[in-house]
Amino acid sequence: MKKWALLFLVVFGVAVAEGEVTVNVYEADGVTPFVDRDIMVGTKLTIIVSSDDDGYWSGGLFITGQDRALAELTARGWDPDTQDWMSSRYDTAGENALVWDYYDSLMWGFDLYTDSNAVAGDWFVIDYTAMETGDPNVGFHDYNVSWDDAISLICFSHIPTRDFNEDEIVNLVDYDLLASHWLATDCSDPCWCGQTDINTDGNVDFDDLILFTEYWLWTAPDWEPPDIPANSPSEPNEVYTADPNTIYSIIDANSMSEITMNLGDSITLYVDMVNIENNNVCMFEVEVNISDPNLGSIDNTAYDPNNPPGPGTARILASPRNEVFDYWGPGINQEEGIRLIGINMDTPMSDGNLASFVYTPTGEGDVNLNLMYLYSSNSNGEEVFPTLENIIIHQYDPNSQQMMGSGMSGTQESEIYQSTQEQSTQDIEEAVAFFEELWIVDEEIREMYSEAEWQEFIDSIKAHIDGSN
Repeated sequence: MKKWALLFLVVFGVAVAEGEVTVNVYEADGVTPFVDRDIMVGTKLTIIVSSDDDGYWSGGLFITGQDRALAELTARGWDPDTQDWMSSRYDTAGENALVWDYYDSLMWGFDLYTDSNAVAGDWFVIDYTAMETGDPNVGFHDYNVSWDDAISLICFSHIPTRDFNEDEIVNLVDYDLLASHWLATDCSDPCWCGQTDINTDGNVDFDDLILFTEYWLWTAPDWEPPDIPANSPSEPNEVYTADPNTIYSIIDANSMSEITMNLGDSITLYVDMVNIENNNVCMFEVEVNISDPNLGSIDNTAYDPNNPPGPGTARILASPRNEVFDYWGPGINQEEGIRLIGINMDTPMSDGNLASFVYTPTGEGDVNLNLMYLYSSNSNGEEVFPTLENIIIHQYDPNSQQMMGSGMSGTQESEIYQSTQEQSTQDIEEAVAFFEELWIVDEEIREMYSEAEWQEFIDSIKAHIDGSN
């Protein structure tokens, strides 16, 4: 190895650090500790060498033998003047610290040297990339202990990637690629059907599907959402190249797309799908955003069937579907919103409710809940661009006196208030009818509740009508 600098420093008696020098592995962001687990080919990690003492130290990080085909170590910021990687050494390592690369027929990696002015802290950073499947080791060397042998090994286990398009996220695009090779029986090295034959047995089948789901929605720590496709709407009424035969809409239980609500009340809303000429949607990914997050909130936490009504309410309802892919959570483009994903493997989903969530108004005014398209495709693997229809919510505080003194006559104010009350009563009556019908058609409801319990629930809604009158 290139240890001439080390020999020079030792011969001339420079003080050597006696504290503990440690090596830690982080995700690619250099902040999130890496939890010992299998990592997919293509994953990037960060190795940081630190010390709790001051002074001179020398060592290195190296991959040896056949492991060199499985993983790669890289440094940062090559400096042609000093012939070292200056961005891989922190200031705490000293002004004259060095990071030198070294490659021979047996080992590849980097020699690391602090100077006598090094202080406790993080000294060096080296990047690690999983290149091929296998179980490589990175040797950590401390030259004050041994010139040749590593004092410890950092062990990794690489598995085949599920990020087939290599965009650092495992999502519907990767699933689409898996679906495009579904039930293939002729996969072979080196392509393995676009890597979708994850277990490399020559077939793309349920074994690969199960392996794929283990990393569903995995993202690199520094991943950021991609730009919205050019023909996707980010605001209502924006130009959108839509398929008029496929419609996604936000509606209430009575299929209304314009409703009136009192502040503090909550309502279950639905993302609904209608296909006019054909029914060929197999997967969808949408987001619901609030036009003014100060005026309302969406519960984007999961419904718990074992604890109804839960604290969480968001659900994927599409049928048929592979429930293992169900996803709901904060939106990508608006965290206060909700992102919803559903997938079926090989047959189209039926028309009707794709998902549901609960919305609560928190301020007076008119609010739009806007659907944002993220991705959809059909059973042929072709992307589908649906027509999107939003919902308008008129929100009132029934106890507010804000209309008084507004210049309206008392008769006008009374008429507006009466209209609002009538609308509220109508909404509740419609809700009663909906829940009475739900008991008849929904077997799951009947399994969860007795008829007496359900009737008590409906009676409580009716009592609200009587109380408002």
